[in-house]
Amino acid sequence: MRISVALTLVSLLLIAPVTPLDGATFTATLNSIRIVARPGQSVTREFRLTLDPEQRKTRFTAHMQDWWRSEDGSQSFYRDPGTLSRSCGRWVTLNPVETEVLPGATMITRLTVAVSPEAIPGGYWCVLTVDELIDPLAPTAAVGVKFLSSVSVGVFVYVGELRRAAEITAVDVRQDVAVVQLRNDGNTPLAIEGRFEFIRPGSTTPHAVVPLARNTLLTQPVVTGQFSARLPDAVTLPSGRYLVRAVVDFGADHYIGTQREIDVVREPTIVAEAR
Repeated sequence: MRISVALTLVSLLLIAPVTPLDGATFTATLNSIRIVARPGQSVTREFRLTLDPEQRKTRFTAHMQDWWRSEDGSQSFYRDPGTLSRSCGRWVTLNPVETEVLPGATMITRLTVAVSPEAIPGGYWCVLTVDELIDPLAPTAAVGVKFLSSVSVGVFVYVGELRRAAEITAVDVRQDVAVVQLRNDGNTPLAIEGRFEFIRPGSTTPHAVVPLARNTLLTQPVVTGQFSARLPDAVTLPSGRYLVRAVVDFGADHYIGTQREIDVVREPTIVAEAR
């Protein structure tokens, strides 16, 4: 999948004159890089970034980081490679690290992953982060805030036998959000997706089905994660008592699920009348 993005994920307050207030726009390969390897094996993959033809030439730098999320998914944490014992960041060599890209041209960064000979079976992960650099020679006109573009792509390395195991520990409805909590009992990150079903008392078919978007459940430093989906409007899913069923696909040969009766309280949808 190739997605055109105009990212302003990282901002830098400059005490110096700058002109453009927007980060560079580019097209990048945003799919996670996934590698199956043996201990001691080296594998090379590529990351590509194409600068928009209307941009001025831009310099980018690439580096590896460890990454994990908070249990509720509201925060992501980035640290130096090797912070986590399941990090693959220390195995990765980048070439080139820094590149100047002309308008419409493509930057190719090669990632060579040299798996440690002592690597135990399981899944390892890190992220490749590519940052736009400030051009000190760019024309300047005013003092302001310069927004720099940045993109991060997950790197997952699978070594030996993988054991995918997960358990649902809770399901709940909080205001207009359905939440399922899971624990990773295996040795590899899990891709989590699925659905919530809302069944009225006495019925066997769902009154409403809410999809659970794909996300990731890691093995450290937090083995549990909360995954949520926003409910449809109160007309589609009105207040009432429901049997709420969570069905989760975690990448194994079977799904897991749980259910509980919950009183769902919705705020009525207010529609303004045209005058």
